[in-house]
Amino acid sequence: MEMDVMDLFAAASIVTAAQQTGLFRELLAAPQAASAHAEKLGLDRRATTLVLDALVTLELASREGDRYEASPQLQSWLRPWVGGNDPRQHLWEHTAAFLRSGEPLAHMDGTPAEREASYRAGVAWLGKHLEPFARELAGKLAQAPARVLDVGCGSGVWSLAIAERSPTTRVTGQDFPQVLESFSARAQALGLGDRVATIPGDMHAVELPAGAFDLVVIANVLRLETPERAASLLARLARAVAPGGALLVVDALAGGTPERERARALYALNLALRTRAGRVHSPAEFASWLTAAGLGAIETIELGGRAGPLGAVGALLARR
Repeated sequence: MEMDVMDLFAAASIVTAAQQTGLFRELLAAPQAASAHAEKLGLDRRATTLVLDALVTLELASREGDRYEASPQLQSWLRPWVGGNDPRQHLWEHTAAFLRSGEPLAHMDGTPAEREASYRAGVAWLGKHLEPFARELAGKLAQAPARVLDVGCGSGVWSLAIAERSPTTRVTGQDFPQVLESFSARAQALGLGDRVATIPGDMHAVELPAGAFDLVVIANVLRLETPERAASLLARLARAVAPGGALLVVDALAGGTPERERARALYALNLALRTRAGRVHSPAEFASWLTAAGLGAIETIELGGRAGPLGAVGALLARR
């Protein structure tokens, strides 16, 4: 939806107020009249009605009769977090402090222990959100690989989507031990438990079988790395690709339409609020690192325009 500058200021104020007063949380709980929402939260009834009506126009609330509840969009965004207590919203609340200090609120690119704790907290929600994009990507791959290694796999949403389409595909998920719990649980839920294996550990240090995989996937990871560490990791993963195989990078890609560029800019700020070195790397940077790793015939795969918190998501496929 297009907005002029004043509408943007108004929308930002309304969303912030709804979050800070607990109104979003109450909208998730049950459909209620504006007066009931106001009484529960200790708010002014008239003001609550006006704010709720504004949230309806922003497609963040829905109304039937005199009852208001969270819209499907808001439910999909907040429901996975118990009580609507969404830590992602707290990131944006930190923007003013970030402007003054340059210091992030969180350090998702910290020590391996810090990374494991951060990933474990949100990996299940992220997998659910990315599922349609993962299935879209799986459908665009020309060949179904027999052996897939998913590095920093999280819930395994990208690699398991490939296995869903091909009964001969086996997936090895690599991640921190606590994060692999989500990968194994998702594989079981999809009926793929007998076709997965795991390699626990830090992707930068764990031993990976050389030349053992037809497809190596690294998704939603490299944006948390400095250019030097990203290049080094891709070179390391390239050695696990079998002759004739490929390495698949899924990440937030810059450029394209104004909508994609806006998504990229917002996501770059999101990264800065929760990391010290995180950044959105350009397709040209990815291509140079893949080429330096000994991979070629790089193919760009567009995915769904944008993917919410991932900005403009896309993929690069580089062959051995």
